[in-house]
Amino acid sequence: MKYDCTGVILAGGKNSRLPGEKKTFRRVGDEMMLTRIQSLFSKMFSEVIIVVNDPKDFIGLDMMVVTDIHPSRCALAGLHAGLFYASNPWAYVTACDVPFANEQVIRHLIDQRAAGAEVIVPRTDDGLEPLAAVYSRDCIPLIETNLGKKIFMIKKFFRKKRIKEIPVSDLRRLDPSMQFMFNVNTPQDLEKARSMVEIPKS
Repeated sequence: MKYDCTGVILAGGKNSRLPGEKKTFRRVGDEMMLTRIQSLFSKMFSEVIIVVNDPKDFIGLDMMVVTDIHPSRCALAGLHAGLFYASNPWAYVTACDVPFANEQVIRHLIDQRAAGAEVIVPRTDDGLEPLAAVYSRDCIPLIETNLGKKIFMIKKFFRKKRIKEIPVSDLRRLDPSMQFMFNVNTPQDLEKARSMVEIPKS
């Protein structure tokens, strides 16, 4: 049974630190990073949305392809678009460059939804992880206000009493190596991700 939740993949980054082919199409193991995320999301969610800059590059994908509504081309604008187009009241949001998204972690986050909450977000040793979090569509007006003020950091729209933080102890129990938060920003990150995957021998 799938969650009544939308899976949102943000793929509108500028790729400045990993030039060449779009990050989302880079392979980790025997699959593209996008395929790894899409396969998991298609199994878990009733709807999958990808937010991109160039829709033509994503023709033929079995998910809704949308672009930013706000022209700032930042992660907050991508989050806004994903929530705007979502048909479910909640969405799990991730970046496109996270090859080890963890089903158990995602399920735990979604299961923490509660009346009055707007964001369910992991708290790690490095702080909050806003691009591995669950958002209510009630966040849309708050995001629009900050976009209008050019306040682009995602965490800046959070309202303390409406945020549910998931402690790192919960996360380590579900994903001891915390791979769910590993993202690929540089060529070195890509090589490390590839070294973390064992490709079956033919």
